[in-house]
Amino acid sequence: MAPTFPDGKAAWAVAEKQVPLEVGPGLSEYKPEANELVIKVHYAAVNPTDYIMQDNPYMKFEYPWIFGVDVAGEIFQLGSAVTRFKIGQRVIGHCDSILTNLITHAGFQSYTICREILVAEVPNELPLANAAVLPLSVSTAASALFIGQNLALPSLDPKPTGKTVVIWGGSSSCGSSAIQMAVAAGYKVVSTASSSNAEYVKSLGATFVFDHKDPNVVSDILKLFETETIGGIVDCVALDTTQRACAEILSKLGGGKLSQLGWPIEGAPENVTIEGVNGLDPGLVRLDIGDAIWRKFLPHALAAGKFQAKPDPFVLEGLENVQTGIDLVRKGVSAKKIVIHVA
Repeated sequence: MAPTFPDGKAAWAVAEKQVPLEVGPGLSEYKPEANELVIKVHYAAVNPTDYIMQDNPYMKFEYPWIFGVDVAGEIFQLGSAVTRFKIGQRVIGHCDSILTNLITHAGFQSYTICREILVAEVPNELPLANAAVLPLSVSTAASALFIGQNLALPSLDPKPTGKTVVIWGGSSSCGSSAIQMAVAAGYKVVSTASSSNAEYVKSLGATFVFDHKDPNVVSDILKLFETETIGGIVDCVALDTTQRACAEILSKLGGGKLSQLGWPIEGAPENVTIEGVNGLDPGLVRLDIGDAIWRKFLPHALAAGKFQAKPDPFVLEGLENVQTGIDLVRKGVSAKKIVIHVA
């Protein structure tokens, strides 16, 4: 007998660019494919993607629509081929609705469907509210580091590579995951942050932290590399100014590829290629990376206390506050992530 989904709710975008979202009854049916599972959502995090898709969507959605990509909760139903999990297990999941255009796979609702390869168990000692900050940041950081930059994969017992990775924007959600994964892959990390967030970024494993507001930040990082070997460079802020700063660093260190989270700027140095990062690649395209990160590394690192669920959540109560959360992220938050308590 197929399960029912009682008392489900969702935060609906009834029309394109609609503000505010409207909370109403959820979907009546979720049918996972063989390699998918249904999660009963307890917490869902808000990301810049959500306000971008609300303000100026670059994907075509069929409205009414539901936003949201980060969820934490418990497994409600398993696809026929899923053997790694059991019903009731505490998990996080990265929703793929933006690329699949499937409303059943969105985050701001009582239930959602996720691909098994983008789901990880959450240890009992980690609150689900904290765990909810991770999914998109983990996938995006993995895409940048291990696809875009082709770095060595992380492990619980990394061997030093002798190389140093630049991660611009270390206090951001993606930066927080990228620093930890780069360190777990055996790299030293040089990062940027505001002076007030420097200690936070160091607590994630960064060896060197520079103030991104310092007018000499680029020259100071370049001076550091007189004694360090560049291993890769990722821009987790992806503004015009940050891409140009990262491109200048890379160019003067011999050139190569810059991985960044937005639309590539024009006018990069001739010896630098700037590429965007697709956070869903580990679940849709590079399944080898999805397997390495979501199945083999992340759940074990969380259980061993070797990967922190950072930044800390700022929790808002109820789907009625999804719009409030989106508005806060649009204005900008620092070293925090907005998380909605769904149920």
